[in-house]
Amino acid sequence: MANALSTAAPNHAVLCWLDDRYVYVEIPSKTGSPYIDKFPLCEAGLSKALNLLRIRYDELPSSMKNYVVPPVEPSMKNGKPPIQTSKQRDQALAVLRKMGMV
Repeated sequence: MANALSTAAPNHAVLCWLDDRYVYVEIPSKTGSPYIDKFPLCEAGLSKALNLLRIRYDELPSSMKNYVVPPVEPSMKNGKPPIQTSKQRDQALAVLRKMGMV
């Protein structure tokens, strides 16, 4: 059974809405209450709101920018499984310690 997600939006997404005069943008905050900015409902205001989205996206680390690609598991390197198991690595480390190399 597939897990249902509450939203498909990435974590850098912002909430936008408008009324007759303004476009509102809600930016999540670490302090609890979100920051809400408003822009005039015209070409310049929409351009400023989109620029805010672009700035927010540019501040992301590169690993988070393509949110539709599943992350690579830590046990996988370049999409390939490790050559040895963790038990084999522990045994090799024990041998190296016994020889005084580590």
